[in-house]
Amino acid sequence: MPKHVHKQLIIILLLIVLLLLWLFKVSAKSDAGSWFFRNATPQQIIKQQVPEKIVLDIPPISQFPELPTGCEITAVTMLLNYRDVNLSKTEVADNIPYVSDGNMEVGFWGNPYNDTGYTMYPPAWRNFFDQYLGGFTDLSNKPVSKLKATLKQKKPVVAWINYHKQPAHSVLLVGYDQNSFTFNDPYTGKRKQISFAKFWKIATPQGHRAMTY
Repeated sequence: MPKHVHKQLIIILLLIVLLLLWLFKVSAKSDAGSWFFRNATPQQIIKQQVPEKIVLDIPPISQFPELPTGCEITAVTMLLNYRDVNLSKTEVADNIPYVSDGNMEVGFWGNPYNDTGYTMYPPAWRNFFDQYLGGFTDLSNKPVSKLKATLKQKKPVVAWINYHKQPAHSVLLVGYDQNSFTFNDPYTGKRKQISFAKFWKIATPQGHRAMTY
């Protein structure tokens, strides 16, 4: 047999072997998929086919006109109303501690009823949450996965971000899907979405501060 013919036969045999291996691999995957759909419950099949998405039923509330610098107060008001604590945003504003020295870990700095207000960070909210919600959880510096896990427990999250060209803006995270958070924005009074990456970026200047009950 000529050498070139012998070489061609070897190449053909190798190609046949590779084709058979590929067909075996495809068949194995198909059998595994068929087994899953034959034996899985309807709930498991739905979970396999539909990306996870959670959105809590919390209507957005605008901070305006009463609280032009009271975004975190408005975000907390939405959270309270979700838990059937019927306080208005102005009632919340009238029942939180205030400071004049800029220590926002202790109280609200400035006046939320006008343009002099700044914010009030999670530690200062602890007593208020304990009183009205029966508990407080500081989620500051927690990763996106922890915030998602908290939302999965049906607990909305107040988060601090730099947004609307404003430092220390607060929003209420109310859900998520595969790529983004859903949040209620007190500044616009609307529900919005933001990618996990962008959220993390604009939360960085605020030290990724966040809280829930």
